[in-house]
Amino acid sequence: MNCAGCGFEAPVDFAFCPKCGTKLAITCAACGAPTAPDFVFCAHCGGHLGGTTAAPPATQMEKTAPLSANQTPAAEYADRRPATVLFADLTGFTTLSERLDPEDVRVLQNELYEELRAALTQFGGFMEKFVGDAIMAVFGAPVAHEEDPERALRAALEMHTRVAALSTRWERRLGRRLALHVGVNTGLVVAGNIGAAEGAYAVTGDTVNTAARLQSAAEPEGTLVSRATYLLTHHAFAFEPRGSVTLKGKVEAIQVYRLIGVEERPRPARGLETHGLRAPLVGRDDEMKQMLAAFDLALRGRSQVVSLIGEAGTGKSRLVKEFLERIHARPEAQTLTIRRAVCSSLGEQPYGIIATFIRQSYDVMPADPVEVARRKIEDGLRELGVGAEVAAGVAPMVGYVLGLQSVERTPDIEPDRLNRQILMLVRMVLERRLDQGPLLLIAEDLHWADAASVQGLRLLVDWFADRPLILLFSYRPSFDSRALVVSSRSHGRCRSCRRAFRGTCFAQTRSSA
Repeated sequence: MNCAGCGFEAPVDFAFCPKCGTKLAITCAACGAPTAPDFVFCAHCGGHLGGTTAAPPATQMEKTAPLSANQTPAAEYADRRPATVLFADLTGFTTLSERLDPEDVRVLQNELYEELRAALTQFGGFMEKFVGDAIMAVFGAPVAHEEDPERALRAALEMHTRVAALSTRWERRLGRRLALHVGVNTGLVVAGNIGAAEGAYAVTGDTVNTAARLQSAAEPEGTLVSRATYLLTHHAFAFEPRGSVTLKGKVEAIQVYRLIGVEERPRPARGLETHGLRAPLVGRDDEMKQMLAAFDLALRGRSQVVSLIGEAGTGKSRLVKEFLERIHARPEAQTLTIRRAVCSSLGEQPYGIIATFIRQSYDVMPADPVEVARRKIEDGLRELGVGAEVAAGVAPMVGYVLGLQSVERTPDIEPDRLNRQILMLVRMVLERRLDQGPLLLIAEDLHWADAASVQGLRLLVDWFADRPLILLFSYRPSFDSRALVVSSRSHGRCRSCRRAFRGTCFAQTRSSA
């Protein structure tokens, strides 16, 4: 159609003229007649055009000019989205400020700001504002993650830990301890610039107001969360129900929960089982047959690598669960040892997958200190037939593998040597375990794994080529599966998919919608 402003002939799917910016005429869906862009009803048939009275056509300068300070931001500067909002505030800061010199107050505020900001940065939160001793943070805007409510609660726990350390430094000067109280709520918000296009980015809505009220109702060193946040995170965190609470400014009471901490053994967050439901597996017969065939080959002493590749939500975790149920029903499973690790998008510590396998093998709890963890592992190694002297020799690296201490605390061991010792420890443990029966190692969401763990898993493929071992991985297509290939000498290449394999090509069993 021709532009009424400059005469340019524009394609029918153009809404504005690319030459002068004038809004183009529209076509009536009922009769097909061209109609002026500001008409609401067709002048030929009277049909509704699906729009509202339009403003006069804007000039090109009006379209490109920035908004002035008193203009309302256009729709493109804001969007509706789910987000988790966190408010945190120091208890009794006003009273403390009365007793301190203004310069000391400023120093305290700066240190508090740095601690809270570090906690937010660690878990991907956005600090919207910091006023005095209070902070407002958003998880899910402007950048969204799959588990923003979990990130918010982990950030809250980290804030409490950091403020406790800050309190230790200031307690003598203040005469009392510093205590943070936190409120967290999840819901729909409108996120975007407030004011001009270059104005501050912020979120608005009742979700923000409720989070602020939860923070006010929380006790010192406590975190209160709404039911919406609780339902999204109770699989990974422990809570104490606090019943219905009437918050200031709210008409109706809401259910609130006090955050206790991270669950030692978190439950899966996906699948129908999370909601107490169950349904039969449909449409995965071919994949299940390949996985069971790979399991049979592994039992006969030919180690197998099975990778489930698919985008989020395509059923990888469900397929793993169904596979485990099938093999548990078989007599061969009586001697089978299963170790399972699920990687997190929050980031993995070095050797995170290996650390999970070790914790499961020797019942090491996250709260166990280094000495207790070492003792459990040494006792477990001796049960496998490892000599006491050799078992005691692995003690220096236990804390590092489990993430209980950093490599800087083991200055007597060079990083390269420490890496070799860790891998040899894994090899020794798995060799002893395979002598007792077949072993199934499962690593889910491998696309989030740390590089050290991927390196260790890659070496297992070569080390135990002729042992009853099956490695089951799940990951998204973005993960480069070549990171698991060691050498062309020990791997063939499938003629159909051109991927590396050993034995029969079950190396790439795809899980797709």
